[in-house]
Amino acid sequence: MKKRLISLVLAAFIGITPMCVSADETVSRAKVLYDLGLLKGTGSSFSQEGLELARNATRAEVCTTVVRMLGKENKANYQANAHPFTDVPQWAGNYIGWLYENYLVNGVSDTYFGAQDVATVQQFATMLLRVLGFSDAKGDFNYSGAASFAQSYGLLTADMANRYELSRSDMINMCYNALRLNINNSNRKLIRKLCDEGAVAEYLAESTGILKPPSIADSFADVPATIGGISVSYSSGCHNIYFDEYVEEFGLRVFVCGEDGIVKEVSLANTEKGKISYLGGGSAGYIKELRVYGLDRSEKYSFIVVKTTSEDVLYNMVARSGVANN
Repeated sequence: MKKRLISLVLAAFIGITPMCVSADETVSRAKVLYDLGLLKGTGSSFSQEGLELARNATRAEVCTTVVRMLGKENKANYQANAHPFTDVPQWAGNYIGWLYENYLVNGVSDTYFGAQDVATVQQFATMLLRVLGFSDAKGDFNYSGAASFAQSYGLLTADMANRYELSRSDMINMCYNALRLNINNSNRKLIRKLCDEGAVAEYLAESTGILKPPSIADSFADVPATIGGISVSYSSGCHNIYFDEYVEEFGLRVFVCGEDGIVKEVSLANTEKGKISYLGGGSAGYIKELRVYGLDRSEKYSFIVVKTTSEDVLYNMVARSGVANN
């Protein structure tokens, strides 16, 4: 038998989950996974009965879920990799074959996979952590402590971590949490990765609420938000940006993000004939309001003000404001 990694692979959630998850919340989360194509019940359409939340998850079901969470379902079905196991049901064959071919799963023996055996929380936590880019082989965590490490990362609750057998309810909640977790050493969440790779339709991810549309602040994530808050209103042919407190006007740059998601700078000018005019009111060189001209009134925008050490060199950014929407 080929030497394989002991278990499978999957993902995790950003932020700590509640101490317990209600049955209704689990069903709601399952509907999100179902709509994204990452979960399929036993029926032809979504139903609470088809989720079979009361029973434990099998190793075959876990394998199927892992492949989907990795974004490899289409590849697994296309490649239809062979495997040596005689107890694997036909519906799970391509999934287990793909995991086996890619050294991600072992059987109980050379020919017996244990497809109908109950999966454990420890096994599934290990799989999810590996999908998130953690490596037990490199010492990021150890297999015996996988559930505890996964709990500290927000993948599961204390109640889940203390259980041995993996219920289908816990499997669903762990998958949901995983989608919202950052990949190890990255600011990119798993759901973002799946959308970028085409495994999940972005509009579906946004419509379910599990993927938030990118914010203009994401483009300036490394710039400290020390200018303070801003607000925006439209009147007299321009957008008015109001600061919560007086700001030195030197080096200020204004950026907008329209409905197309493209972030662009509004060119600076000190007259109303240009794009922006400064309004004084404080001590010399300090302002509390900007007027932005030339933006399409019918479109919605997000605004952010960036301060640099120079009016010409954008990369010398030292501060930014909050984000305001018109």
